[in-house]
Amino acid sequence: MIRGTVIYILDTTLSHLRHKCPPNITDLVFLEIERRHMSEYESAVNHKGTDTINKFIDKFIREHWNLKNLGRNNSPSSRLITSYELHSN
Repeated sequence: MIRGTVIYILDTTLSHLRHKCPPNITDLVFLEIERRHMSEYESAVNHKGTDTINKFIDKFIREHWNLKNLGRNNSPSSRLITSYELHSN
């Protein structure tokens, strides 16, 4: 499931950012999904829909690392999203 994929990305690939989290962490997670986890992402999207999965990922990142919302970014680098919530410690 996509939850396990996001946990893996946050706790391994991006773990060095946990205590000094950049505001674009959501974009970074989606970029990592694009690079290495598209099959899991596409499976989740096919089952639940893009909006539901993308909102889940954004909210899960904030909750998993206990981050604060800072506002929206409407210019993501990831092609999987059109905007995302900025987060920080």
